[in-house]
Amino acid sequence: MGQTSIVLIAGLIFLLRYQVPEEGVEFNNTYIILWTCILTFTPILLTYLTKRFTALRTTIVFDILSLVTYIVVLHKFNLPAFINKHLFFLEIVHHSREIFSLFPLFIGLIGIRVAMHETPHTNHEKRREHINFHFRHLLLPIIPLLVWNGVLDFSHFFPEEVAALFVIIMIIPLLAFPYILAPYMMQFLWKTKPLTDTILIKKLVELTKRSKMKFRDIAVLQTGDFEITNAAVAGILPRNRRIFLTDSLLRNFTDEQIETIVAHEIGHIRHRHLLISCFIVFGYILSYAIFYQLVGKPLMSLLEGYPIISSIVTLLFFVFYFRVFFNFLSRRFEYQADLYAADLTNNPEGYKSALKDLGSYSAFPKLIRLIIELINTHPSIDRRIEFIDQSIKDNNAIHRYRKCLLEVKLLFAIIPIMFVLIYLINL
Repeated sequence: MGQTSIVLIAGLIFLLRYQVPEEGVEFNNTYIILWTCILTFTPILLTYLTKRFTALRTTIVFDILSLVTYIVVLHKFNLPAFINKHLFFLEIVHHSREIFSLFPLFIGLIGIRVAMHETPHTNHEKRREHINFHFRHLLLPIIPLLVWNGVLDFSHFFPEEVAALFVIIMIIPLLAFPYILAPYMMQFLWKTKPLTDTILIKKLVELTKRSKMKFRDIAVLQTGDFEITNAAVAGILPRNRRIFLTDSLLRNFTDEQIETIVAHEIGHIRHRHLLISCFIVFGYILSYAIFYQLVGKPLMSLLEGYPIISSIVTLLFFVFYFRVFFNFLSRRFEYQADLYAADLTNNPEGYKSALKDLGSYSAFPKLIRLIIELINTHPSIDRRIEFIDQSIKDNNAIHRYRKCLLEVKLLFAIIPIMFVLIYLINL
């Protein structure tokens, strides 16, 4: 799922960095529509042919191909300028109408997943469920863009000075909304039903009481053919916070194992990892502002006339920040939550057992998992089990994970420094 979001976000970056040519552009409507359709559906057709005539079942190559064809549509055929010309009557929401330019990539990514799906054509219900899930999954990264563009459009109703202040004030709430609305986003992606196992409910409620974590209810996610085995505690605000268990987890794990897995998710709440993630995203906005002034802007002046290069530089910075820096902190958060689960349940062996069983659901060999770990949000299962073993031995190096991490303290110290740097750069 992660690769889909990255490809879609890359497409958003290329769209947002697109610059309308200064000279007037003549549009041949039939020519542009025809080539947009050809380039959009070519990766879908290749996916279908590959699945039918070979044993390959990976989508990443076709996702990247779809992104490349989308970039061609943007810059070779000036799709945003074409859409702006034909949707001139939507000038009052000219930021929001940018979303129409993303349609070719959106359609391409959905089509690739439909072509790769293994469900027989006769099973219409499962096929429809599969398409609906991917449609909703692809919408999630787009919704923040729609909301942000809506804010920009709304700000035009204010005087210029007030509009700038309004946009700045709205940044923090918009960053927090995904974490506040996380329970509803989970329910948007998956069908849910209440947990009916009264014994398990009693155990989980007792667990939350010991942790002093408040929540609203417990729900079961219906993951169907995806067979996702996991649990989650979603929502910063106690009033709408929910505990989610997947149907596969309930089928394949014991109550004791589920209890330790939920304790791990409670650890994320108790250590305020969701709130810290908001600040990490805010740090990206500040660090990119500095990066743009010191690197991006001079580079753009040197490469004037090559907007694709500036988009690639922006994308590389985004990937470095979130796939390297953010994921580095995320792995530290996982260790903290692991230790919290072992401490809260006083059952480190039971948690190790749950981790081992979770690891058995990974499709990757051990060596590949260790390589992927370098850019993953989670450490490998082997490292996490080793970490719990070290905590059992009361290794002094483990104790720092019971407190606020040094890396987090540095993050909060750097944010005001970045404000000062931005001010000095713009003097």
